[in-house]
Amino acid sequence: MIQTLRLQLLPCTLKHFEALLHGNEALAQTLGIDVPEQWTEYPEMVLVAYDKLRNDPSLLGWFFYLAIHKTDKRLVGTGGFKGRPSPDGVVEIGYEVALEYREQGYATEMAATLIRFAFSHSYVTKVVAHTLEEYNAAVIVLQKNGFHFAGAVNGTDAGELWRWEITREQFEAADTAHQSS
Repeated sequence: MIQTLRLQLLPCTLKHFEALLHGNEALAQTLGIDVPEQWTEYPEMVLVAYDKLRNDPSLLGWFFYLAIHKTDKRLVGTGGFKGRPSPDGVVEIGYEVALEYREQGYATEMAATLIRFAFSHSYVTKVVAHTLEEYNAAVIVLQKNGFHFAGAVNGTDAGELWRWEITREQFEAADTAHQSS
């Protein structure tokens, strides 16, 4: 589990996924937290993620995290990595926050923690993310965390996507500047 100031990022195990597949109430009982009806905008991803982890259990830790609000003891979103780092040390992050918890810094906090986690592994050289091709809240979160625009890429169903990235050197320089201020 990864702790932030206000969140617990719990690696979603097969047991958690199986509870989720039985419904929000089953996951709530398994974790001892509140699981609201609208905690994700992408419920179809749960089955996809479950199958991916079931087929490759070594993804645990480099994959899907449940974001639990510490004070409210409530599931407020998801975050994590698209998979293990590539052979050249690149890993992709993603995150979402439930509607009622948006614009309160949770996504920024989650992304910062995922980036720090990634760079705590010496073999990670770069963290990337993709957003819709528009200036939106996801872009702001990435910019607050030191990401730089790296160009447009051809997405799958979504059309064009923007690619964002931060290198280890950029992260360490920003971290050093933050610590000395």
